Amino acid sequence: MTGIVIVVHAPLGSAMRESVRHVLGEATDVLAVHDIEPQDMPDDLAPVVLKDVLRVDRGQGVLVLTDLIGATPANIAKRAVADARALGVQCCLLAGLNTPMLMRALTYRNMSLAEAREKALAGGVQGCLRVD
Repeated sequence: MTGIVIVVHAPLGSAMRESVRHVLGEATDVLAVHDIEPQDMPDDLAPVVLKDVLRVDRGQGVLVLTDLIGATPANIAKRAVADARALGVQCCLLAGLNTPMLMRALTYRNMSLAEAREKALAGGVQGCLRVD
């Protein structure tokens, strides 16, 4: 099972977790959430995120989701992913987190990391469209 770690600007992560609970119920056994506050520093939080990456890894790897590439949460996530890889954990990072991306990641968490990654990415992209 693919583990999932969310590293985003506060309070987006908590809101995403609640959205998942609303739609999927308690499908959060492999989900860790980090809401990054403005004063948080990458050097301080990257080790905390790494601990959760290691905790949710069930042997198939971990998908780390962040909201805005180049921002502090993404920088923290990048460091944690690099450290996890150095420890031998399969890990990848996707930016642009939205609700469809997270729902897909959780729905397809029983697939390999590569398959879950592609399903999550496709869900995120397909979830953005003009409605009118």
